[in-house]
Amino acid sequence: MGDKMDGMNYRLPKRRDGQKTFDHIIKTAKTLFSEKGYQATSVNEIISESGIATGTFYLYFDDKFALYSYLLASYRRGIRKAISQGIKDAKTRYEKERLGLRSFLKFAWEDPLAYRIIWESMFADKELFQEYYKTFSRDYVRQLGYAVKTNEVRSDIDLETLSYVLMGVSNFVGLQILFKETLTDEELDYITDQAMDVLTHGMFVK
Repeated sequence: MGDKMDGMNYRLPKRRDGQKTFDHIIKTAKTLFSEKGYQATSVNEIISESGIATGTFYLYFDDKFALYSYLLASYRRGIRKAISQGIKDAKTRYEKERLGLRSFLKFAWEDPLAYRIIWESMFADKELFQEYYKTFSRDYVRQLGYAVKTNEVRSDIDLETLSYVLMGVSNFVGLQILFKETLTDEELDYITDQAMDVLTHGMFVK
């Protein structure tokens, strides 16, 4: 199956003024989707709140689902970029996991709407939701495979399962971050290191 989030029925603007309008539609849609959910938000509401003509919306998107698919794909690219930049100087798998986790947590803190929109996709379209996480998992498995070859990760662990365990840690420690009213770099480092300590040593006393 191809990636359902990419190549959907949307068209990117070619001019600067069009980009400004496009970005405004996206910003409005993010707010409405996060506040009301995908199902309860209509195209007409997005158009009205954006202050644009109906034809302008359809210039870029065929329908609400196309807009939502674009949003989800954008978040995936944004998260990947943040993690890629965060781990660019890492030498070991441990360093990559730590810096990658920290980068994800920082991304979540700086764009809290991301969580609601990503998880809302489970109700908007099950296949879209599955593809979002399956794509991350496939990339993770490939990276973990290299770490197995360099003897940094155990060879007796199913890497697909491990990828979901690691994504689960990121997702729910991300909630811990989002539940805070303030967050300093020191607190972010502490939470990241606590999660890494559990991954490294486990939680049970031997």
